[in-house]
Amino acid sequence: MDMVGTVERRSVLKGMAGAGAVAGLSRLLVACDGRGRPLSPDTKQALNDAVEGDVYWRGDEAYEMARGRAAYRANKPRRYPQVIVLPETDKDVVAAVKFAGQHDLRVTTRSGGHSWSSAHIRDGVLMIDMSKMQEISVDPESKTLWVNPGVIGSTINAQLKDYGLIIPTAHHPSPGIGGFSMNGGFGWNSRLWGNGARQVIALDVVTADGELLRCDKDRNSDFWWAARGGGAGFFGVVTRMQIQAHDRPKVWKASVLSFDDAHGVFDELMAWACDLVPRIPPHMEMVMTTTANSRETGEPVSTRITAAALVLTDDEAEADAALALFDSCPVKDKANFVVDKAPTTLEARYDSGFKADPAGYRFAADNFYTDAPTEKLVPRLRKVFLDLPSPHTHTFWFAWGPIKPFSIDMALSMQGPIYVGTYTLWRDPAEDEAMEAWPPARMKELDDISLGGQLNDENMLHHPQRYFTPEAFAKLERLRRQHDPKGRFEGFLGKPMSA
Repeated sequence: MDMVGTVERRSVLKGMAGAGAVAGLSRLLVACDGRGRPLSPDTKQALNDAVEGDVYWRGDEAYEMARGRAAYRANKPRRYPQVIVLPETDKDVVAAVKFAGQHDLRVTTRSGGHSWSSAHIRDGVLMIDMSKMQEISVDPESKTLWVNPGVIGSTINAQLKDYGLIIPTAHHPSPGIGGFSMNGGFGWNSRLWGNGARQVIALDVVTADGELLRCDKDRNSDFWWAARGGGAGFFGVVTRMQIQAHDRPKVWKASVLSFDDAHGVFDELMAWACDLVPRIPPHMEMVMTTTANSRETGEPVSTRITAAALVLTDDEAEADAALALFDSCPVKDKANFVVDKAPTTLEARYDSGFKADPAGYRFAADNFYTDAPTEKLVPRLRKVFLDLPSPHTHTFWFAWGPIKPFSIDMALSMQGPIYVGTYTLWRDPAEDEAMEAWPPARMKELDDISLGGQLNDENMLHHPQRYFTPEAFAKLERLRRQHDPKGRFEGFLGKPMSA
């Protein structure tokens, strides 16, 4: 993780240089209250004195570095909070929220900052960056843990390894557990254990009034329900989460088929994968992805496509039986790279995730779920999978089905048997406009076969679509009005439901 942190710091500095005049201007501007009135030095000092952690005001010399660190992507959003607070305790969070209430400031929260949309970085807000609160407390008997939301998912699983436990986290090593879980969360063995949101069994939450509450299914359950999938629409600041862990599977095995000529095999390969979805066992993850850089060197190449499967179980024969599904691939003999039922590790899977989305790149993303029949879906996917705008851009197909109904005790409510996401990656700031526009443009072309999207890779600012069932969204909005009547918490960046 030290290597990742070093690369991230370099990317922040590059982003600052790329922002140029914008960043320079932001340092000259003074911090204001929610009505645009400059805050006096004494008022600002009052917050500094009330918080043990760090406070960065707009206009401070270190402000831009703090703002840049709050987003994983190198194309930092051109949005500027009035003040950034890095609390060290619950008391700090309470003080920050109360200060915001006294000075008409809206509030956002950042856990790991990996989400490409960076909904926590908003103009004029008090942003609470939870990255300094890094406690993990494990109870091996109940197989649960208490953790701050800014703790990185891969860090949690590294500590749980000594207990023989694991939790579903992002497949990339860098996302914080708070943002991952509260936005729903695809994670390890989620088809069997459920999404990250489902693992959250209790929370400590600071409300709009600055009150610290313990929330679970029996106490303050409105907050517990909303935090489990409500994402940026949550009306509070989570300071601590209790998460259900699982026994770490003893057998990790993977199979891979990769084809250098994606155009030549796409239709047959994708049709096979889509038809296979109902037969994929719950302990197996199957993905299809295209990219246009060399597997060995990262240099630009023609578009290649890869089918990969990971099985997590305690029985080696069960793992081999699941991966035997790959033997039915009709173009298997054309694969240029093959892995057949090979042992792997969690650490290797995190490394693979990092290589797909490395630090230091500029990012954009969008996604959708679909239940379109194979014969209709495959030809519609050709463009988003095969006509990639940059070498490291990748489009991703995931077999989520056969789907199981979500519990009504979560805001998380959107799913479909097949998930498709696309992620542009590039280096040159001059390409920002075109590259940021590419994912939502491709997804809009597929709106007629979309069920809706998932929040972890949302692009609702440029592509409004459905992220909740109507019933769940109506409840979320009702609870927001009830528990945050003055709109202290900023909410979604864009529209979370289509017209």
